Amino acid sequence: MFSRYTFKQSIGWLLGLVGVVCYIAGYWIKYEYPDSFWADIPIKIADILIIGVVVGYLTGVAQWAGIFKREIQDIVYGKEFLNKRNDIEAIWYNVTKQMFKFKFAEIHKDLLGALRYTLPGEDDISYYEDYDADTKVEWIDKERGIIKTIDTFAMYIVTESEKEFSYPIKSWTITDDEPSDVQQTGHDIKVYVDGTLLSNLHTETKRDGDEICNETTISLKGKKRYFIQYTREKQYNINDDYYIAFRARYLTKNLTVSLELPQDIEALFVERGTTKNFINVKNSKHCIKKVFKGVIFPRQGYIFVLKVINANS
Repeated sequence: MFSRYTFKQSIGWLLGLVGVVCYIAGYWIKYEYPDSFWADIPIKIADILIIGVVVGYLTGVAQWAGIFKREIQDIVYGKEFLNKRNDIEAIWYNVTKQMFKFKFAEIHKDLLGALRYTLPGEDDISYYEDYDADTKVEWIDKERGIIKTIDTFAMYIVTESEKEFSYPIKSWTITDDEPSDVQQTGHDIKVYVDGTLLSNLHTETKRDGDEICNETTISLKGKKRYFIQYTREKQYNINDDYYIAFRARYLTKNLTVSLELPQDIEALFVERGTTKNFINVKNSKHCIKKVFKGVIFPRQGYIFVLKVINANS
């Protein structure tokens, strides 16, 4: 059975043959009967047929060349082909040189090395999405400078596979208290995974100099996307630790942050190396809300610098 292309090709050859016959007939008539107008009719028909065949042929060649080109591109740039390449880093290097139009020829490898460092490595987590961080500050003992921070975090965690892995939730506090008073900072946490409250959480407290780290580890498995929510309360001295900060551990797509303060504490918001500015949603002395639309790289984020306002100031 003929394919559609073979059938069209056969019709083309047939019309071309008819066109040749018309040329022969037309010029024979013109030769035998020079004054006859009938010779022009088969010649015109031949022109139409021959031109149609030529145009059709060229169109077919162009179409075939386009298909062939697309097939070659699919082979060269196809996922399966690239997965088998062992020189993918060299390909990336050459492609990005063209993308940058050789602007950074002298530091190109250093630039790509720095960029590669920010991308996910062997970790199970790929990135955070729609990260929401809310903090409320309250006084516990104003004379001693003891405050309580109530943190509420919510985000999606996107992973590479459904296998089980451990996810650490960490917080740091600076204190000048003696090492034996490490628990004086106070730390309470509740964690929800996809709306379910986790029980029997264990928080490990470690001290390194004047810095205390509280780490709560949870186990996740069976999905590639989790919705994590957790609330955390801490008590500490604002005179020792007057920073509230976020530094992304993973790539983070979209971040919303808010801070609520008592009347006699102010805060300065500082962007932490982000590629563009946070958007102001609310910015007053005692309530700040900012939004970042886009991607935050690891080690980027924000800092709130707290300041106690004296009654006489």
